[in-house]
Amino acid sequence: MKTNTKKLDNCQVELTVTLDADEMKAVVKEVEKAFMREARLPGFRPGKVPIEIIRKQFADGLKQETEHTMIRKNYNDAVKAESIDEVALVDVKDIKADAEGGEFTAIVDVKPTFKLPTYKGLKITEKDTKVTDQQVADQLERLRAAYAKYEDAKEGDTVADGDFVQIDYSGTVDGKPILEIAPEAKIVASGTGFWTQVEEGRFLPEILEAVKGMKTGETKEGIKAKFAKEAAPEGLGGKKAEYTVTVKMFRRRVLPGDAEFAEKAKAESVEKLSATIREALEKQAVEGEAIRRENEAVEMLMKKVDFAVPGSQVRRAMDGVLNEFAQRAQYSGLGADYFEKNRDKIMQDAEDAATRQVRAWYVFDAIAKAENIEAKDEEKGKKVIEFILANAKK
Repeated sequence: MKTNTKKLDNCQVELTVTLDADEMKAVVKEVEKAFMREARLPGFRPGKVPIEIIRKQFADGLKQETEHTMIRKNYNDAVKAESIDEVALVDVKDIKADAEGGEFTAIVDVKPTFKLPTYKGLKITEKDTKVTDQQVADQLERLRAAYAKYEDAKEGDTVADGDFVQIDYSGTVDGKPILEIAPEAKIVASGTGFWTQVEEGRFLPEILEAVKGMKTGETKEGIKAKFAKEAAPEGLGGKKAEYTVTVKMFRRRVLPGDAEFAEKAKAESVEKLSATIREALEKQAVEGEAIRRENEAVEMLMKKVDFAVPGSQVRRAMDGVLNEFAQRAQYSGLGADYFEKNRDKIMQDAEDAATRQVRAWYVFDAIAKAENIEAKDEEKGKKVIEFILANAKK
């Protein structure tokens, strides 16, 4: 067996394997014996079919199996002979197998070579994890709001934060009804008897702000709103709109008093509940800061490297990236039409993320070897990041 290699771009090697006539005869003999052993033809006992008949009846199968056997029996030896740092066999082409000899060319993904970046003494920022009294108070009130009751508003009441309000609304852009400009944007175009809560993120912020202080039956015109250039319904990105809103009715949010609140939250008192919240926020702050520092360390490290990685590994990593995106999209309510319209961008983003993941794995692996950090593959990255943070500048 003779071998020859040619280095290709993007972590690939072209490996050509050549067999002489005698080596090829041995492969052919092995395949023919297997066919004779397994062949079943009328008038012949198993294993007793003459080779001439085997060659005639199973010519195509013999040719195919001879090629497969030639590759299977010689590929691994050829990889070892050329000291190829193999990742995956990508393709086999230019296959030849006849009485004169055999040959095939394998395209092989190989591990990248790169210069290990400086990873000791990185300057990783540290942020204060102190929890303020205001943060505790805000969290306490958010929890209190979760136990709120809602009562029909009385005559003369005005809409306030947290209330549920039923409105009629209609919007225009440049004097034209929104539906004429963006037929698919029904939710932001107009509504009758639409219920929403006066709370950030529930509906268009300009309308939520406008209804505050309004009474049942009151109408307000000329409410100005602007759609973001991105994440806006098609046809409305960056455009300015004007709305007319009428409050039809609303339900007032009534927060529980301290005693009722503590009871519902299964706490001895609001003060003890506040202490529990502070403890939880402090733990969350510490854990969040640890994750932030880990991410910063990875980001600083990855900015120092830029090398090609094996395409086969990127493709495998892309499967995981796309699965995660699909799950997030499902929770966000994005439909199949979104994927269809944004397919090219989604695939490019997934490839970029997967490439970064694979590149990071090689960097982590190289650092682990350099520092004798022993860990399973799934734990190696975390161990290396811990080492980097332990050796960062204070």
